[in-house]
Amino acid sequence: MATKNTKAKNAFHWDLVKSWENTDGVNFAIALARLTGWLLHVDWWGANNTLNESEMIPLRVYVGTDRDIVYDITGKRRLEGFCQHIILPIAAKRVGKRLGGVVTRFYSEDKLFTLPLRVKPNEQEIIKAQLAIKENKNFLDKAIARLNPNIPADWAAQYAFGWCTIYAEALETIRNYPATAILVSKYTQQYQGSKKGFCHCVILHPDGDMEDSWGKQPAEYVLERYGIEEYTLSREEYLKVLENIKTHPYEKYNLGYTKAISFLETL
Repeated sequence: MATKNTKAKNAFHWDLVKSWENTDGVNFAIALARLTGWLLHVDWWGANNTLNESEMIPLRVYVGTDRDIVYDITGKRRLEGFCQHIILPIAAKRVGKRLGGVVTRFYSEDKLFTLPLRVKPNEQEIIKAQLAIKENKNFLDKAIARLNPNIPADWAAQYAFGWCTIYAEALETIRNYPATAILVSKYTQQYQGSKKGFCHCVILHPDGDMEDSWGKQPAEYVLERYGIEEYTLSREEYLKVLENIKTHPYEKYNLGYTKAISFLETL
């Protein structure tokens, strides 16, 4: 809930916060994504996660990162706490007795403008939000800096959640370091419902860092993103998954690989 206390943690004026709340955060989120290069998320309420957006109820627009951290009108939040304390209370008020659950999806800015949101983005309000964020050094300076900002965030997310093997092959071609699969034997409690076994592909640097579409980072950052507690690395599994992708269907592989190479060559 917005307050008139302009000395609050994030120090955004109360009338701005109120307007952002009334528009489900869409203008604030687009403004912040433009300034940081991070990823636009929308949380929906749907009967299952395969539905079209027109079949679901929009809840909130916010900015995601490559870590267990999101940025919202309410500030920098851990994902689990954000869902419990922000998203679920909104859902409780908005969806009534409609059965279902929270469905989280990521989008490009262009795509966001076409979605059936409760309130459409407004360019004038986005610019206004950008100015407010720039003036709020306490908020903006604490934002996580994004690696590989030349890769559009929606493409980086596509490679991180679905096309990681394709991106790992492109990385191996450009960096000349080996690509490998991460096989999970134990997840953290938050992710304990996830399927064990193959989870993600990266390349390994000599210093022990891992690299994927979000950039070269300490291995613990990559593992945290997927809630991985215990794992093994497998070159064999990576090659097996890659071969399967190349044949089913080839068009997906070709698009993903060509695009990844073009991104990497500009870094």
